[in-house]
Amino acid sequence: MIPRMTMKALLLATAVAMTGLAAQAETLRVAMGSDPLSLDPIATSDNGSIWTQLLIFDTLIRPDRTGEGLESGLAESWAVSEDGLTLTFKLRDAKFSDGTPVTAEDVQFSIARAASEASGWGRFYRPITGFQIMNDHEIVMTLAEPFTPAFNNLALFAAAILPKAQVEAKGEAFFEAPVGSGPFVLKAWNRGSKIELEKNPHYWQEGKPHVDAAVLEIVTEPSARVIKLEAGEVDIALDPPLNQLEALDAKDGISVGQTIPYRADFVQLNTTKKPFDDERVRQALNLAVDKEALVQGVLYGAGKPAASAMPVMAYADPDLAPYAYDPARAKELLAEAGYAGGFEAQLVVDSGAATSRNAAIALQAMLQQVGVKLKVQMLEGGTQWETTKAGNYEMSVSYTTSDTIDPDQIIGFVGVNPERANAYHTEWRSDRLNELYAAERKALDGPERGDMFQEMVQILHDGAPYIFLYHPASAWAVKDGVKGFEVLPTSNFRLEEVSIEN
Repeated sequence: MIPRMTMKALLLATAVAMTGLAAQAETLRVAMGSDPLSLDPIATSDNGSIWTQLLIFDTLIRPDRTGEGLESGLAESWAVSEDGLTLTFKLRDAKFSDGTPVTAEDVQFSIARAASEASGWGRFYRPITGFQIMNDHEIVMTLAEPFTPAFNNLALFAAAILPKAQVEAKGEAFFEAPVGSGPFVLKAWNRGSKIELEKNPHYWQEGKPHVDAAVLEIVTEPSARVIKLEAGEVDIALDPPLNQLEALDAKDGISVGQTIPYRADFVQLNTTKKPFDDERVRQALNLAVDKEALVQGVLYGAGKPAASAMPVMAYADPDLAPYAYDPARAKELLAEAGYAGGFEAQLVVDSGAATSRNAAIALQAMLQQVGVKLKVQMLEGGTQWETTKAGNYEMSVSYTTSDTIDPDQIIGFVGVNPERANAYHTEWRSDRLNELYAAERKALDGPERGDMFQEMVQILHDGAPYIFLYHPASAWAVKDGVKGFEVLPTSNFRLEEVSIEN
């Protein structure tokens, strides 16, 4: 028999212990707008996939939180030869989530895979032509000729380090239950609904993640993400409607944040189809759009007008101005091109993106003033992506974000043809821009390379294969107990940095 006071003390101690256990078992719940298409780093370029992959896998190096430099990832240290042809990496003592060590052999396998013909990002890594494994924790990569972005590209998600033995054994099935060295482990993926992650017990950053689990809930409608936050069903809501930010911030228990990342929003113009094959028409469309009005009316002031499809980042030209709002000149150009009476066109829009929907409505009204009649077609986000990728469109509201801090990645995506996206599926081509792209990749970082980027962006501005819209802020709303969350300049987020205070 246990005396009464002892029993009471025992019950109290048990309750305290259970409370402590509950406090440790924290699950961070995030509502985001898009589901991954794949967890294979070399097979995707959509943000839903990229953001999720970066929670599961690690790269040798990664962009720092300012977006202006690179910092250590799986590589504890590195050295780049003066001629840029030799990259030496020393690996930290890291493990994959199953407890097996990360080795130089895994690094060679992963980078070679990223450079393969099967990779959508192969051109970023094929200049690396040789590997020398010094030991399990040191690897040397060599290039046959200068390729300035080589080092920076190793910070791209496509260069995630994978366990060689498991990928070779399982093939594509590996990515259904991937093993990485990132902060979290995939527990379950209910496509279109949610992604359940658990803390990686072997993560190399001691004490992180601060939470034991994370759930990424796929909620396509921005207002629905806010409703879930207000109801306490999630801790973080990504990209809430911009017109609700002020009201959200005023609510007890909720705070909001925003930043302008390396992002540009625009309308893709399919230059293989008339009348978008005519530069005068494309320029006219830009002149017919009041970009400042879009920033105020669609973004509620949370953004800046865009002068090109490039984010404002390293080597950006501060003197490059957006197209002026000049409907009269737009009509003149349309008449010169043979469209004095205007024309009709179809604009496809992601039905789940409120900002894009609102932009489409505003564009309809603005372009109507110069005789251009838009028929808006709402498509589910994945369908819109596949439609534009296949070239089965005339105009499409879209955007791009930079996953690295070097503009080489994005200029290659939105301006170069042929390249992996052929000027982001506009099929526009400038031989001069292509020449500059090849040259900047061999030029040393500095003013000369910067001049090349500025000329490329000017050519893109003048050729106008897009209607350049704006650089929108990325916003988020969190419960007051959530600490450490932010969206980085590269548009992703690091949940390993986030904690929940009760």
